[in-house]
Order: sequence, then structure tokens, then C-alpha cells
Amino acid sequence: MYHPRLKGNSYEAGKHYAEILYKNGFQFPEVAEEKLKFGELCNPILTEFDLDIVKEIQGFADGCHSSYEEVSSFLLSIGVFEWAGQCSIFSAFNGREMIIGRNYDMLFNLKNITEAGLLSFKEKNIYVGHSDCFIGKVDGINQHGLFVGITSVPYDEVTPGLNFYFAVKHIMENCRNVEEGIQVLKRFPSSVANNYLLADPTGKMAVVEITPNSFHIRYPSENFIHCTNHHISTPINKIWNWSKSKERFDALENRLQEKLHEMNLSTAQSIMSDTKGHICLNLKEQNFGTLFSVVANLNTLEITRAEGQPNRAKYKSDRRLIDAVLNK
Repeated sequence: MYHPRLKGNSYEAGKHYAEILYKNGFQFPEVAEEKLKFGELCNPILTEFDLDIVKEIQGFADGCHSSYEEVSSFLLSIGVFEWAGQCSIFSAFNGREMIIGRNYDMLFNLKNITEAGLLSFKEKNIYVGHSDCFIGKVDGINQHGLFVGITSVPYDEVTPGLNFYFAVKHIMENCRNVEEGIQVLKRFPSSVANNYLLADPTGKMAVVEITPNSFHIRYPSENFIHCTNHHISTPINKIWNWSKSKERFDALENRLQEKLHEMNLSTAQSIMSDTKGHICLNLKEQNFGTLFSVVANLNTLEITRAEGQPNRAKYKSDRRLIDAVLNK
């Protein structure tokens, strides 16, 4: 797992990161014609949504001697034409502190390209965000203690728009709490179907269920909420049974009900390491499973991460966000 620290303006940060990768032998992959055409349709939508992300992509393209069209089309088509990550996420408020747990599940051969970056762009929130690509995030925690993480949901249509990488990145950089994040998602032109779990230190939490044609907010009935890879409020006809989405959802429900009164970082780590309920996923036949696990306290900004399957890999503290906020 890479641990980049990016700062400056959007263009500078994108170019700096690409130059580091390029010096270490990175060559931008060839982008299929189908994806280039899709990117051509989506790029005006991205420009309208967040011009700073466009600048960061241009910087990255310049830094790795590629073109904006290739880099943006590659990013915009992720999750549209191939498998996306299967994940398990929860947030739980113990009456004093908000604890989150997040397992990121994907093809095992992508483990070495995952990253946990500290981003402190000019006039943006400071945050730690995780991803399996160089721009955009699958989850993050920012200086205000706001968390957002995504899980993918099956959806067959190819619809021009933006994928989850750009929603998470925008929320992390610009929002302070759950309600502000929800307002972003209400206007987000999604090209894919996702769950977005949002939580903040005040005890507020929600799961926003999105497709290109629908939007629903699910609030907790108890002091916790969770999601895997299907919608609960407005079910899509298809569920990814192969990734045990229903089993993971039910296992999280049971563990959270049992452990809510004693919820802390250690308890959350134990829940995310559970293999019996497949929360820690290991599908050998599909070469697919948990690549990393994140457990955090949103009130103190304590982040712990297991880089690998959490039933085997040790959770280690990441103090970069705490230190960056203290030194701001």
C-alpha cells in the first residue's frame, strides 16, 4: 500500500504524484476505445461538478506524460464496465464517540496498488483517503471528523455521469458534516449504483442509496448503521450473491447489536476481522477478498489500518491526520 502526502493546489498535487510514479517506472495503461468514448460524454459533467478535480487530472496526465482524455476516461469508466469493489462498512455511536469500520474488498492482485493518502490541498479540508487508483477515493476521514465510504451495488445500464471516486473526494475536501455530504449526493450525477455511508462526531449517520435514476436516504433505527453491496430501502432486482452481500450485512447487524454498548476501536477491529460471517472476505475461487481494513474514532481522529486481511494483518495507527490538524 502506498502512503502519499499531497499538498499545494490541485494541479500541482496531481502532477507531483504522477512524476513520482513515472520516475519509478509507471506507464499509464492503454485506454480502450469504448472507455474513451464514455469519457468524452462524461467529461463535461465532471467539469461542471468540480473544476478542481479536472485540474488535478490534468496535472497527473502532464506528470506521467499521458493525456487528459486518457486519464479522465480511465477514471470515469471504473465500475461501469467491470467489477467494482465489494465492501462492508458500519458506523456506531456509543453515546460519547462515533466509531467506524470499513473493509475494502477487491481482486487480490490489486492489493499492491492500494493507497492511503494524506491530502492537504490549498483551501480544502485536510483528510486521509483510501483508494485503488491515483485520483479519487473510496472512503475518507477529514479534519472535521466527517467520514464517507462507498459500497458498490449491481446496476446493468451504462449511463453517462460520474462514479463514486469523485463524490467521495468532493465530500472529503468540501464538507464538514453528514448533512452537507447528503446535499452533495442529492445533486451528484451518478453513473453507477452505490451505498454511501456518512457519519460525523455528533452522532449523525446515514446511508444514501443511489442509482443513476434513484436516491434514497436510510437513517438508523438504533445507534448504528451499516451497508454491504445491496440496497435495503429500494432493492434492485439483482444482488451479488457471489460476494455474500446478504450474509455480511446480517453478520454486521448481529455483531453491532451485541457490541454497541462496548464499542471502541478494539471492538470494531474484532468485528471487521470476523471470517464466520464473511465480514473479512476471502473468496479463493474468485481471487477476491478484503485488501485492507480501516477502523477509526471520528471524535479523536484516531485511525487504525490493517493492510491486508484483518484476521491476519495487524491494525496499525496512522497519526498523519491528527498531526496535520495540530500543525495547521
